[in-house]
Amino acid sequence: MPNPRPNSLHDAMPLRDALRGLRHAVRRGGETLLDVMPLDQLPAPASHLAGVVIREVGELAKGMEEVAYRLARLALGGGEAAQTGILNLTAREGAEDGFAQGIYAALRLVLRRLDAPSVYVSETAARMAYVALRPDQRHGADADIAAALSLSLAEAKVMRGASAQDAAHVPGQAIEHVAIFAVMLWLQSTRSEAEDEAALASATDLALAVAAEADAAFCNHDMAKLSALYGEFAAHV
Repeated sequence: MPNPRPNSLHDAMPLRDALRGLRHAVRRGGETLLDVMPLDQLPAPASHLAGVVIREVGELAKGMEEVAYRLARLALGGGEAAQTGILNLTAREGAEDGFAQGIYAALRLVLRRLDAPSVYVSETAARMAYVALRPDQRHGADADIAAALSLSLAEAKVMRGASAQDAAHVPGQAIEHVAIFAVMLWLQSTRSEAEDEAALASATDLALAVAAEADAAFCNHDMAKLSALYGEFAAHV
């Protein structure tokens, strides 16, 4: 596998993911994190600084999430013109960075619609999933590209830390697979910028409707079945 090209966006991804991971831990553990950290055993300046960092890092990560969200349309090819398919994204120079940033933002939106906003999403894992694709998997029919990307995202564990309560919002508790399927359906839809939000909501509803079939295709690594599902339902978004 070739080494990804270095740039500032790529260099920032691990930091963003680390902050999001800490934010996720704080959400899951709540105030327990502060309770178990021996801040009182640190020298006074260090204990004060550590306490401030722990309390504020969640807001910092939240701010970075908002930046990623605002860039989602640009990263995934948004704009005034209607979308023309996922091939437009994969054909770009340096598409892995835009893909990672846009997929992160889109998955966050889908997870909120699924009432599971606290599930952790890794932008770095999304980038790795794109880079892991063979060159021939980045060309061809939209449905085929989407199927390859879907399985790669699942294998890279782009989402982690879903609780039983999170998973219960989705038939079969297959929340990761349903969320990926929804985003990939959305990416294949033809939509204007003004229709983006409604299209993502529609894609999420469709993903829920075919959750059992989609989950089975993911679990069996059945790229042909996923491609067939995308080919059948993408036009209905």
